[in-house]
Amino acid sequence: MATAIDFETFYSKDYSIRTLGNQGYVAHKEFDAYMVSLVNPEKNINFVGHPKDAPWDKLPDAPHFVAHNAGFDSTVFKGCQNNGSIPDRFYPKWDCTANLSVYIQAPRSLAGVAEQMFGQLPDKSVRDNMKGRTVADLTEQESKDLHDYALKDSELCLKVWNQYKDYWPDQEKYIARHTMESGQRGVAINTQYLWEGLQALNAKKHEAEKLIPWAEDSPPTSAKCLSAFCEAEGIRSPKSTAVGNEDCAAWEKEFSSRYPVIDALRDWRSSNRLVRLLELVGQRQNGTNSLIEPGLLPFNLKYFGATLTGRWSGDAKINLQNIPRGETFGVDVRKMFVPRNGKKFIIADLAQIEPRCLAWTCGDTELLDYVNQGKDIYEAHALATMGVKRVTKATRQLAKIRVLGLGYGCGPSKFAKIAENWGIEMSEAEARRVVRSYRKDNPKVINFWNQCEKDFVANVGQDHRYRLPSGRWISYFDVFSQGGRFEGHLNYLASITRGDKPRSFYGGKICENIIQATARDVFADSYYRILKAGFNIVWTVHDEFIVEVDENDNDARQEIERLMSITPEWLEGCPIGAEAIEAKHYTK
Repeated sequence: MATAIDFETFYSKDYSIRTLGNQGYVAHKEFDAYMVSLVNPEKNINFVGHPKDAPWDKLPDAPHFVAHNAGFDSTVFKGCQNNGSIPDRFYPKWDCTANLSVYIQAPRSLAGVAEQMFGQLPDKSVRDNMKGRTVADLTEQESKDLHDYALKDSELCLKVWNQYKDYWPDQEKYIARHTMESGQRGVAINTQYLWEGLQALNAKKHEAEKLIPWAEDSPPTSAKCLSAFCEAEGIRSPKSTAVGNEDCAAWEKEFSSRYPVIDALRDWRSSNRLVRLLELVGQRQNGTNSLIEPGLLPFNLKYFGATLTGRWSGDAKINLQNIPRGETFGVDVRKMFVPRNGKKFIIADLAQIEPRCLAWTCGDTELLDYVNQGKDIYEAHALATMGVKRVTKATRQLAKIRVLGLGYGCGPSKFAKIAENWGIEMSEAEARRVVRSYRKDNPKVINFWNQCEKDFVANVGQDHRYRLPSGRWISYFDVFSQGGRFEGHLNYLASITRGDKPRSFYGGKICENIIQATARDVFADSYYRILKAGFNIVWTVHDEFIVEVDENDNDARQEIERLMSITPEWLEGCPIGAEAIEAKHYTK
């Protein structure tokens, strides 16, 4: 039987995981793991107290621990081994019940799981009351309440594990464990490039500040100051100045030629965003942290970060799923991430996995035949449905956005915006023509949307479940009709986590969930296969692996491509391909 484990540690306003990350928090001089709870009925363990007093002698050298925040608890465990609170003979295997919970579409938080799955509502105020306090600060009653709280958390964690672990396939457990461990090991950083980049970006920030009239007295991004400036000049203010905001982009396009301050504001925001990222990387990159190899940056990826599709997601602070692409003022942030000495990166992604899964799911054998002949799927789409005999670069680009945008039911307005993001100017009238053309030429896709929506609507008043080709289920809880229309479709709503806020769904959106979830499961299959072949996956980005191999290994790239190109048994008939490159830094 697994042993449930949960640590309680000191934290304060300035000293927290949010600011320091797990490894930085545990390596900090203020680190204090003042309490651990252990529960294992099989070994008669039901303990709450200081780690040094725990019954470690009852556990084997390779215990199986389950924790609801295993990334944190495993790091604390290692920190306690380093400071002598826990014997250093242990080499545990860790499983995370939060990962198990989201896999079965339960809430990620233990409190949420307890409430939704067991009808219990833990009192988190006990733990919240410990902010900035040590055990010595507690009254006798507060100490008892904390003991009861800690023990209850471990009991709940073990209950989740024992009741639902069989719904979590062993392969998924394996890659979830690796996702956690790879982040704890970290990725190497080119420190020289980082600091040179910071210098260049800070120089750009200061240059921009000189052109912002209010920068000496107020933050350059002050909405109040910008509004006052616009009012004085008789021009409208943008609704938001956030990077990527559509209204801000339109405002800049309209007025930047007349007012240099507008370009300066954009330059300041762009450079400052990267400055904050690089500074954080510099802070968290290991120098003296004994928990990880010197010179590496620990990071966090969420296994099953997207509730329905199951795709991985990144950390809010340093999101390796969303590293800025290309150069900004001469700085390419991706060049900062490098393999360790004597190694090189193999960067490999599944080739056009979503459109292939869409064609297979909808039974578009003609398109799949083109792919099986070695043709690019976007070229194949253009030849099969766009009435062209020769595919140009422009034709392929339009085919790509047709497949990626229209395959999930988006309307003309949204499609025109997608086209614009890909550098294709398109009027809404032209977008309407393209949408009509796509739906006329792809009846199997449209039929699949309609069937998805029909099955969904048939379950109004109850839950709707869909079994993916992999055998995994995705569920929509408490389906109901709100009336009205959404994206041109009748508006139906459901929750993707039981009890959560309902969202709008229609045939195209349900289709998108199915295809992205199927593509994710193909990716997970490749993930497992690459690990079992002995390769070191450093991290993942969407449908892409960053693998570290010996710099003299001339066979790794082809072997990884081969492993990724194997079609899972449950997707027989769908051609799977992969493309890989060798690199001395992260690129793509």
